[in-house]
Amino acid sequence: MLKKTLAMTSVILLGGCSVRPVAVTPENIRKTAENDKIVLSQGVGAIAGVISLEDAIARALLNNRQRKLQKLETALAHGQLKLAKYEMLPELTASAGYSKRNNYAASASVLFNDGTPGSLRNNPSYSVSQDKKRTTYDAAFTWNILDFGLSYVRARQNADMYLISQERERKVVHNITQDVRTAYWRGVSAERLLKNIGPLIKRTRAAIKDSQTVERQRLKAPLQALYYQRELLDILRSLQSLQQELTDAKTVLAELIGVKPGVSFQLKDVDEPSFHVPELSFDLATMEDTALNNRPELIESHYQKRISAAETRAAVLKMLPGINLTAGSYHDNNDYLLNQNWTSFGAQISWNLLHIFRINDEQFIAQTRGALAEQQRLATSMAVLTQVHLSKIRFEQTKKSFALSKRYLDVATRIHDQISNETRSESASELDLMRESLNVLLAELRRDVAYADLQNGFSRIFVTMGLDLTQGSHSGTDLPALSASIRAQLRQWQSGKLADSVQPQ
Repeated sequence: MLKKTLAMTSVILLGGCSVRPVAVTPENIRKTAENDKIVLSQGVGAIAGVISLEDAIARALLNNRQRKLQKLETALAHGQLKLAKYEMLPELTASAGYSKRNNYAASASVLFNDGTPGSLRNNPSYSVSQDKKRTTYDAAFTWNILDFGLSYVRARQNADMYLISQERERKVVHNITQDVRTAYWRGVSAERLLKNIGPLIKRTRAAIKDSQTVERQRLKAPLQALYYQRELLDILRSLQSLQQELTDAKTVLAELIGVKPGVSFQLKDVDEPSFHVPELSFDLATMEDTALNNRPELIESHYQKRISAAETRAAVLKMLPGINLTAGSYHDNNDYLLNQNWTSFGAQISWNLLHIFRINDEQFIAQTRGALAEQQRLATSMAVLTQVHLSKIRFEQTKKSFALSKRYLDVATRIHDQISNETRSESASELDLMRESLNVLLAELRRDVAYADLQNGFSRIFVTMGLDLTQGSHSGTDLPALSASIRAQLRQWQSGKLADSVQPQ
């Protein structure tokens, strides 16, 4: 019997040691890739008509993968909070068993005198106190009071971690909103200017071809023709570089709003951009107070401080003696037992006396931990106030830059009109006209980039104050309703109304 057991054990051990790494097959990778393409396409609302700024932000809040990732992390923190509550409950263990012997567990007894057992006689008398077959079951209740205290502290820490995850989710929403606003206006600029770049590139290539014909036929001096071609090639290179830069703008926006690359969509402000300049109607002190009360980082620092204080209490609890309470009900069907059913109760206290030597060090760590949390909160507050001041300064600078870019575009357009008139009267060359056409395009691009920076700077003011465009997780919210809510909030911000802005929950 022993040999069979050893043989079976050896086979199991050898089987366990024979495990080898198994690579993922190309077929599995292909199926996963196909499934990923399907999943990335699901849940994204169909694009009907043009996309406005508020539509783009709403789509990003509903479809952005980074946003969904942060939502899952928040849900995970909430699940851990629920599990932590169960750690505070006592243990209630139920067990059952069955055992069988091939013979009785018979035993004999001898006398024990002066520390030496007596000899077993030739015909000893054996006794039996246990059946060959036994069935047992019990239910035992165990509760460690020290573990309960520690579990309560950990549950409070998990609750604070859940609240921290909510604040981090707010921060992700702020960043996504900011990125979408910037990408949207750059996309508007790209879509509008790309319509003009194509014809200008075509004209430039035609002019280069004509110049090469003139050079071959020697209608002009060779050096003059080469200078002319070089300037045309410089213009063509600038146009192609600009075209490549603008083409990438809508791809970035598509990624932010959860649209697959290659899907065509139009932006609302392309044909009739308003270029409205927003104004602020509140002072710097109001901005500072609002930021200190609403920024996710500062609210998170308060929770981190509570977590540090709870860690100090946990360290103190670990040094206390542990009290273990037990109670149970038991059954054993052994026929040789007088009482086959019984209950038991007990209590036990234990204490590691060496913990006494740790008291001073634990107190020092607790004080240091509290001071560190306080300094981190103060450092975060200083950073937030600095960001508020910088956001206001940069917004004022972007207003000036936008005004200057508008004036520059106006002058460039007037120069282009003059050169165009002179070209028709043959007072100016086609090269001059193409050069000024490029200057107008570049001036438009600078104007649009300056306006995008202006909108970005205006939005960053509210981000630095910790204000939210919307409330809640947006789960189950349809796109039109969320877009309408964002539109209403953006209008309030455009008019400079801070009192009606959405505050965090």
